[in-house]
Amino acid sequence: MSLALEKVDVEGLKKSGYILQRDAEYFTVRLRIPGGRLTSKQLISLGEVAERWGRGEVHLTARQGVEIPWVRFEHLSEVTRALEENETPPGSCGPRVRNISACPGLPFCSHANIDTQALAEKIDRLFFDVDLPVKVKIAVTGCPNSCAKPQVNDIGIMGVVKPRIIPEACNGCGRCVKICREGAIKLIGGIAQIDYTRCVYCGECVRGCPTGGDVADRMGYTIFVGGNVGRHPRLAQKLLDFAEEEAVFKIIENCLKLIREEGAWGERFGHLIERIGLGEAFRRILP
Repeated sequence: MSLALEKVDVEGLKKSGYILQRDAEYFTVRLRIPGGRLTSKQLISLGEVAERWGRGEVHLTARQGVEIPWVRFEHLSEVTRALEENETPPGSCGPRVRNISACPGLPFCSHANIDTQALAEKIDRLFFDVDLPVKVKIAVTGCPNSCAKPQVNDIGIMGVVKPRIIPEACNGCGRCVKICREGAIKLIGGIAQIDYTRCVYCGECVRGCPTGGDVADRMGYTIFVGGNVGRHPRLAQKLLDFAEEEAVFKIIENCLKLIREEGAWGERFGHLIERIGLGEAFRRILP
């Protein structure tokens, strides 16, 4: 490590997205890109930054971010200015809320129930980089296909639709029966009926009904808490179905408050939930 770097708060830099490489003459700069969406102009600018101050390389992270490696310490301020002008500022690392990941969502994905990108951006504005005793990862996915993996994030949000059959509008065509991958719909007496114990609220039957006999009864967000991968992986537990958007924000706020008040340093959220008890955790998280 150079003499200049010996006087630098490397851990403080890491919190802001500047990660010291094993070759201690260089940093990798991690960017804040909620939902993983970039414009073509932003991509071109990132390439220019990497060419000018790095080695012309970028890395796409597992959480839809971008990292620019091989940046020297003395160039960090110039790189930061260029990235902020590009609206792709350095992102956080360490114990705090990380980059918000999201699947494409509406209007891009035919399976999506929600605009995941808009929700990810709102969550980013409210909670990104909140300082905590442990990292917190949040993912937004458009439907139960779970492309953004909400069940392995500290907080996962999924768009869901509860279907309802209008008997007088159902002509018994059976299209919804064929569409349903869960076997949750059957024709009884020539009318579709839904077994909600099997339904996962994907909304495919609603979108596929040709007569309007299968409609959306409720729409909202399923919220999962306590998932993580890493050395001690854990699947998240479902907290709530059909939450409204404001409830999503309140639950995230409550989760972060619980982590700050009760979490041990480095203790992932799911293990905190196990330690204090599921009932107590849910009582303090629910709005």
